[in-house]
Amino acid sequence: MEKELELINSNLSNALAKLVETKKNQNKDDDWRNRKERIARLLWLHIQHVQLTVITHRRRSQQRSRRRYRHLRSFFMQQMVEMQSNYMQMYAMLRLKRASLEDEESEESDANDNIQQTNITDNQIVYEDIFPELSDEEFLNKLHITRSTFKALCRQLTPAMRKGGQCSGSSLEISLDKCVALALYYLASGERISIISNLFSVPRLRTIKCLKLFCNAVMSTLGKALRKLPQSEPDCGNVMVGFQKESNMPAALVGILGVCSIPIRANSGPLNYAGQSVMRMEFLLDDRMLFRELRLGNGSRASMMPLFSKAPNRLTDLPQIPINGRLISPFVLVPPQQNYPLRRWLLQRYADPIAPHEHDFNEVAERLQELSDCALHRLMSRWHFFIQPLDIRFQTASCIITAAAVLHNLLEQISEPHMLEWGNAVDVSKFKSDPLPDCCEDVEGETEKGLRVRDFLARTISSTEI
Repeated sequence: MEKELELINSNLSNALAKLVETKKNQNKDDDWRNRKERIARLLWLHIQHVQLTVITHRRRSQQRSRRRYRHLRSFFMQQMVEMQSNYMQMYAMLRLKRASLEDEESEESDANDNIQQTNITDNQIVYEDIFPELSDEEFLNKLHITRSTFKALCRQLTPAMRKGGQCSGSSLEISLDKCVALALYYLASGERISIISNLFSVPRLRTIKCLKLFCNAVMSTLGKALRKLPQSEPDCGNVMVGFQKESNMPAALVGILGVCSIPIRANSGPLNYAGQSVMRMEFLLDDRMLFRELRLGNGSRASMMPLFSKAPNRLTDLPQIPINGRLISPFVLVPPQQNYPLRRWLLQRYADPIAPHEHDFNEVAERLQELSDCALHRLMSRWHFFIQPLDIRFQTASCIITAAAVLHNLLEQISEPHMLEWGNAVDVSKFKSDPLPDCCEDVEGETEKGLRVRDFLARTISSTEI
């Protein structure tokens, strides 16, 4: 700023000196007055420029300083408020933990050190020690199940969990109800295991054992909720009718295949487009968007064959369905661009539709394929542990994911509440899976048979379209 002012002053002095010198040598004529007026005008504009420069630069520097101080002050206050809030929450949690530990010690002494009997008391509900004074709505938002369903789940899983703990030969040293609460909170919150361990005051290894015990109990007790499809002919018939009501697809569709990639930290498996280590999940949906079958793989299993790609399988064992005087094999709809082979029992949309009936088939297939994204979004909305990369091993992750699907099916069947705001943080497009290598060869002309079946179904759809 000082250098600019010195330059302006020197220019002004030079202009005045030239004015004086010109005045001495100037003949007295009419040009002298006009030149003097022009020089005076230039000097006036020059002074205005000096004033504007000084005021503008000074004002801008002051504004920048004030803005910088204001940002620093607001950032500092925000950090102080967060630290104070975290301190208060931690203090309250520690006080609750200390009170609960004192109560447990007094109960253990009154029960003559009968630890095992105290841990598995059916009437003792531990969630009130972990989440005190929660309303029913707050409890639902914490564990994503209602309080009554939680109590029923504890009663139903307690025998299997007690038996599983005895068979493993290692005591969890925590009550089984608390184990159920821990597992459900892990599934619903999406927090890392280290945070769950601190919240429940349980070591990390014991937390993982608790998750395994819970998931094994879910599979042994409630595993029927994940019924494989096709299971029986009547079951397949109901699914076919359901899909026919949902769309204009002829009553031969028994399921929709979906594929996604689940990020995982504790594994050196294949990488997705974002450079993350992932595990591939294939799932089969019925007409009610329930998960009928899951298959997980990564690492050496990443080169596995697509589901139902080889014959014979459960689909080929089903009896054929008569449609407009022609026998059609029951089939499933597979996602596009995943290198699934085209078979009589595995159909996908036309890659380059030309004829009207081909466009009609693609329209129906795309509408049905949207059910896959809807079901996946609903599953991940209820269980937020899918959102963050899993910090557990593949075997443990497979057990937890399968149990989560079983619980999801069970809760959907009993019409358990599902809040829309749970899905605000879920974007299923981030779980898009890369296609598997094309390793399926045509056997006995199955590709040609699949083309003929798809063309027949497409023409049937066009002829029955309203």
